[in-house]
Amino acid sequence: VRMATGRGALSLLQSYSSDSDGDSGYTSEDEKKRKHEFSNPHERKSKRRRAEDEEEMAVDTPSSSCRAGHQPGAVSSCETMMSDGYHPRPTDHTMDTTSHQVHSRRTIPLPSELLVSREGHVDDPREHQGRVRSFPHERGNWASILYVPLHLGIYGPSFASFMASLVATCQEQNVILNPSSDLHISLTRTLILHLHWIQPLTEDLRARLSQISKFSLWLHGLSVYVNDEQTRTFLGLRVCHGRNELADIVSEVDKCLVEYRLPLFFKDGSFHASVAWCTGDVSEDLRRLLPQLENVCSQYFSVETDMRTFDVSSLNFKTGNRIHTIHLKHGN
Repeated sequence: VRMATGRGALSLLQSYSSDSDGDSGYTSEDEKKRKHEFSNPHERKSKRRRAEDEEEMAVDTPSSSCRAGHQPGAVSSCETMMSDGYHPRPTDHTMDTTSHQVHSRRTIPLPSELLVSREGHVDDPREHQGRVRSFPHERGNWASILYVPLHLGIYGPSFASFMASLVATCQEQNVILNPSSDLHISLTRTLILHLHWIQPLTEDLRARLSQISKFSLWLHGLSVYVNDEQTRTFLGLRVCHGRNELADIVSEVDKCLVEYRLPLFFKDGSFHASVAWCTGDVSEDLRRLLPQLENVCSQYFSVETDMRTFDVSSLNFKTGNRIHTIHLKHGN
């Protein structure tokens, strides 16, 4: 039974192969001829041998145009062979030239920011309203300061008018001031921190200051201040109520700064909020104007008493352009 079945299958395959020409998809005589060539092993072998012989002849006997060059505009036999798929073996000179070209193509120019040396940074005071750095710029160092932010709230427009009146009064006496852009009370000098100091110092400050309860303060009276380098003069409102609480904060902050050998806050400095400033030391001229400026101050504060009162519930520790908020304890 098995042999009969095998013979039946063989005859079936023979019947399919005998009709395959009609079902193979070849329609033209050329395609039938190409099919016959591919199916003949002797024909394939002879074609491969002829191709190999032609390739050996092309390698062993290059044409004279390849050695001696050719006229401009003429197509050499070398170019013809390359267009047909043949590529001559490169010499050492051509390999070096090619590798140099590839290297030059892959060269990526550095950004201009990386080409500037670290010592090449120069501050332009014209970009900072004439202000001059109190310390040289150095990569990896961050200017930092702890301060009390004073939020004006609904009194913002009234306080802006108050500062404008102070500036106008000084301008009449040829003392040019700039109104302060933000209102705050400094609790440290400007500190220079290394990057790896910022996080641990911030954590130390937060651990100590979060134990101090929030409080209120109010401002009254004007004073004139000059920075250590005598490059800027400030007109500030003094802190009257709340000085003891600020002194307690500074005491705790100084304990943290000692561990990093950083400068402590001014021993004889008064807590104040700067409302206007100018470049240079014009402290003598500004002090002569204090009676007139005090009159302006009294006029505004007699009408808006609450404009000079502030609730302090948090402090800001600014490092570079980043501000870390430290919340004070709620309740006693």
